[in-house]
Amino acid sequence: MNIRKSITALAVTALCVNVTANAQVNTIDSVATTKVQHFNFDDMQSETIGEGIQRKWFHGQKGQMTIFDLEKGAHIPWHQHPNEQITYIMSGKVKIKTIIDGKEEFVIVSGGEVIVFPENVPHEFWALEKTVDLDVHVPVRQDWLSKELPDYLKKSE
Repeated sequence: MNIRKSITALAVTALCVNVTANAQVNTIDSVATTKVQHFNFDDMQSETIGEGIQRKWFHGQKGQMTIFDLEKGAHIPWHQHPNEQITYIMSGKVKIKTIIDGKEEFVIVSGGEVIVFPENVPHEFWALEKTVDLDVHVPVRQDWLSKELPDYLKKSE
C-alpha cells in the first residue's frame, strides 16, 4: 500500500471513529441512517403541567429526556407507565412513594441522587423543596406526544 492510500485509510478510520463516538452508534451503515439531533434546554420554553410543575422535554427515536422544575409542595400524582424511568435529582429534594419488594414504600431522594423505576412500577412525587429533576424515559412516552396531558397530571392542576 502506498503512503497516500495509508494516510487516506487512516483519516477515514479516524473520522469514522470520531463520528461513531459522537453519534453513539457502532457501524458506518448506522452513521449513514442515524439522524443526529441537538437540543439546548436553556433555549426551550417551559410548559406548566400542574401547580408548581414546569417541564422542558425532547425525544429521540428510542428515548426522551425531561427537566422538571418543581416548586416546594408540587405534587406529581400516583401513576405508572410502560417505560423505564431514570430520575436524577439535580438539586432539591423529593419524597417518592413507590413499590419496593411488593410493598408501598416512601423514599427521600436529594440533589445528586438517582432512582430508577422499572416499567409499570407505580410512583408519586412530592417536592420537599424547590427541585430540579432530570428524567429519562425509554422508550418514548407515547402519552406525552399529544398536546393533551395524561389523566394523572390533570389531577395535579
